[in-house]
Amino acid sequence: MPAPTRPSKTPALRPNGGPPPSVEKISQTLQEYRGILQKLFPNVHPDQLKDLGRERLVELIQKSSPFHPPSPRTPSIEEKPPPVNPDAANLEQLQPMPEDSNDGFPERKHHALRGITDDVNMLSLSVKQNPSYLGISSVMAVLRVITWLDPECLTRSPERSAIPTREPSPAPEARASQHDQPRTDTPAAPAWDEIPLINAYFTFVHPFIPLIEEQAFRDTYMAAKRTDSRWQLLLNSVLAMGSVAAGTAEDTGHQVYFNRAKQHLTMDTLDTAHLETVQALAILSGFYLHYIQVPNQANSLMGATLRVATMLGLHRDYSEGVGPAKAQKASFSIEMRRRIWWCTFMLDAWAGNTLGRPSMGRMSHAITAKPPQEPIGQSEAMLALVQENVRFCIISTRMEDALAVSPLLEEHERHALDALYLEWYRHSSVQAGSPHPHISESPGITTLKNVMRWKYLSNRVILHRPVLLWYAMRKITWERLSEEKKAAIELCREVCAELIFDIAATWRGQKACQISGWNATWLIYQAAMVPLLSLYSDPHDTEIVGSCRQQVEIAIRTIKDLHSWCPTARRSHEVLIRLYEASKKHAAALQEPRDLYIPNAMGTPVSTGTPAPLLHPQPTSVLRPTYIDVSFANAYGNPQDLNTANQEMFMDNMFDTLNWSTSWDSPIGGPQMMNGWDYNSMQTWAGNPQTDDTYFSFGYVDDATQLGYDMEMEPSNPGDVMNGHYAQMGQRHPI
Repeated sequence: MPAPTRPSKTPALRPNGGPPPSVEKISQTLQEYRGILQKLFPNVHPDQLKDLGRERLVELIQKSSPFHPPSPRTPSIEEKPPPVNPDAANLEQLQPMPEDSNDGFPERKHHALRGITDDVNMLSLSVKQNPSYLGISSVMAVLRVITWLDPECLTRSPERSAIPTREPSPAPEARASQHDQPRTDTPAAPAWDEIPLINAYFTFVHPFIPLIEEQAFRDTYMAAKRTDSRWQLLLNSVLAMGSVAAGTAEDTGHQVYFNRAKQHLTMDTLDTAHLETVQALAILSGFYLHYIQVPNQANSLMGATLRVATMLGLHRDYSEGVGPAKAQKASFSIEMRRRIWWCTFMLDAWAGNTLGRPSMGRMSHAITAKPPQEPIGQSEAMLALVQENVRFCIISTRMEDALAVSPLLEEHERHALDALYLEWYRHSSVQAGSPHPHISESPGITTLKNVMRWKYLSNRVILHRPVLLWYAMRKITWERLSEEKKAAIELCREVCAELIFDIAATWRGQKACQISGWNATWLIYQAAMVPLLSLYSDPHDTEIVGSCRQQVEIAIRTIKDLHSWCPTARRSHEVLIRLYEASKKHAAALQEPRDLYIPNAMGTPVSTGTPAPLLHPQPTSVLRPTYIDVSFANAYGNPQDLNTANQEMFMDNMFDTLNWSTSWDSPIGGPQMMNGWDYNSMQTWAGNPQTDDTYFSFGYVDDATQLGYDMEMEPSNPGDVMNGHYAQMGQRHPI
């Protein structure tokens, strides 16, 4: 009987004959698997996934995640940039390089429109000058497409009686003498006329950004013992916004408090970090500077505010490092730090959505601060709204960064973001109900809920609007669009209509105030750009035209009602009327019988002489580049010569050759144009050589004494204008 063999101590071989993996190798492989899992499900713990079926897992991937706050992340140096939609190249031209300003420093250019210096909403209608970078989310992108479809839309003047004028601004010297005088009237006791302003602040502003402990602030104010610079900065910031909330658009009392606050805002302020400093800077940069229409100044100061907050470590959460003995004492301080950080975060996110700029790292793994956890002033409702706003702003930051990378998102990315917005709304307390608010809640809470709902709808419009811009620029027929693009355009229009109707029905809330009126004007003006663009891009579709005209007319009536509740409502009203009336003439001009203009010497280079005459005189509006047949522009009507690559080059370079210039005296020369479209420029786009560039001006009168519309407009004065050229981005550079 053979002796039993002893088990071998030699390590067993794997099926492929190799030795078993080491512990280090297993650990490394496990980490790789975890990394893949984290990419697929960034916000879900593996334990929550193990019992799910395949269909549910695929659904979660498509939605990016179930509704939890998206995990912030910062790309590494080695990380490749996300893929860019190939159709995005056409929209890159809507994001031109800013021009260097010729204005002196630090003197600011005197604007004819009192207080209207907003280049975010493009209230000056100056689409030709680019003082700052604005991306695809901005109103400027929409206006550029509209003015391409109809270059004359900004030169046509509605009846003077329909447009109320405004008195001119005071001269810069007068404003300087009024605003820059040092303050000598610091009170030794509370000024009782300021208490209503403090009440208005905590009623209407505080629910949006509860970064101040109300009772502590009131106690300090009533004690009237503090006169230090830090307190004066915070106090006057609160009074400035309280004055805005308590007054109407005609009131200017807020300027007094803002000028007092500026006396205590110096470079040294940024070097002496304190919670009160962050609170004051957040109020000024997040709210007040936007209200007075200096969004770039607000954006710059907000960047400094976030840096000061980081200096104080507000981005970190220290609750886990506090021992039991100090937990109760530290809890209030920790909660206030959370509130200040996330309020600043929200303010930056709200403003960033309409700029089209990257968020500059607003979210990252280094930010560990938890959202507020405790009732705010004993109010559970206010706490819930802050938490909802935090989640909303995290989603909007994702969208902001995505659109900053590519103006036209891939279908799956756009659907994932839209699904996050829909999921957020389903779980929020701001869903639309009766237009009559609950009497039990404060007017400020009602206003906040309305504005949050408007922002939700507005963000969804911004998410899908680039597809509409792309469609309007390409001018392909609706039937040739993919089903995905059709769905995106229809959804954009539907959500936009819902937003316009919602604002029109609910902006008054329980009590009309500037906090509601200002947001309503800001958002309905931007929303109206979608139906306005549709009137120019689809003037022959009777169903679209009827729906869009109804939306624009509702927006115009609503903004007219908002004249007393927003300083820019009058100007926004004027702009909408001007574009709306021009859209009617645009549609009428397209329906006029006309003869096709055939460029002279179609197959050979054309001199800069007079174009071949038309069979009948044509208005310049007929010779606009609306409904450009790209194949004609490329191959001069010969289908056999059609080249797809040249078509794409034509579209990509269109905005480069169409000089949005306000100058008649270009250093490289160019024929003067009045209020029309030079057809020679179209030949240039098509590849037909020209020796002169084409220029045109919208002829918009920017006179301090005439803020309405001049029925006999003259071209812009050569001394008041600048040349503007687009900078084409040839490639993207990874961060």
